[in-house]
Amino acid sequence: MPLIKQIYEATEDGSLSQPFTVQDLKQWMKEHQIVKDDGDEYAESSIDAILSNSDTKNTPTTNKNFKVLESRINEGGKHEYWF
Repeated sequence: MPLIKQIYEATEDGSLSQPFTVQDLKQWMKEHQIVKDDGDEYAESSIDAILSNSDTKNTPTTNKNFKVLESRINEGGKHEYWF
């Protein structure tokens, strides 16, 4: 299952709260042992890329990711994402 779909389902079932930061997402992935279909771990750069490439603010773009995430910078200066 694509990572962005796993993230969406985690927000729907409450295991990942919204809005979430990159650090929140990485912690959730570690706790729930989220890996690629082939069993390999996601590279940190892949996690950052899926968030950036799925952000509605990332238009126009040549990547094929669905733009499904909203984002903002929180008071701590970190990006927060939500569906």
